[in-house]
Amino acid sequence: MMKLKRILLVDDDEISNFINERKLKSAGIADRIDVCISGMRALQLLNELIAANESGPEVILLDINMPIMDGFGFLDEFDRLPGSFTTGIKVAMLTSSLEKEEIRRSYEYKNVVDFINKPLSTEKIVILADKIIK
Repeated sequence: MMKLKRILLVDDDEISNFINERKLKSAGIADRIDVCISGMRALQLLNELIAANESGPEVILLDINMPIMDGFGFLDEFDRLPGSFTTGIKVAMLTSSLEKEEIRRSYEYKNVVDFINKPLSTEKIVILADKIIK
């Protein structure tokens, strides 16, 4: 499996972040894993990367149901970032939601490539990596 340079994990549940970060690290999928506990903090990080002229994550694992700014609010703001930065960044919704409307709505965003139900597993990581690397 090819290794990614950077993954951004966005979830308001700190326990889920801890577990998912460990699973991603043990899978050896990325050199760096950034974790943000809100969509607002994730946007702040992305804007810091833009300002520093650094490349963004290759993958964002994004929870839908978060306070203040949910995953869809994040995606709306993400779409306003410079295309030169966001092109090539893949987003996978990582959520406990099974609502068909949320699944349909997720795929309306051009960067969304997958809808993964929690919990994250090694098998799901491998499947996602295959989708991203293709």
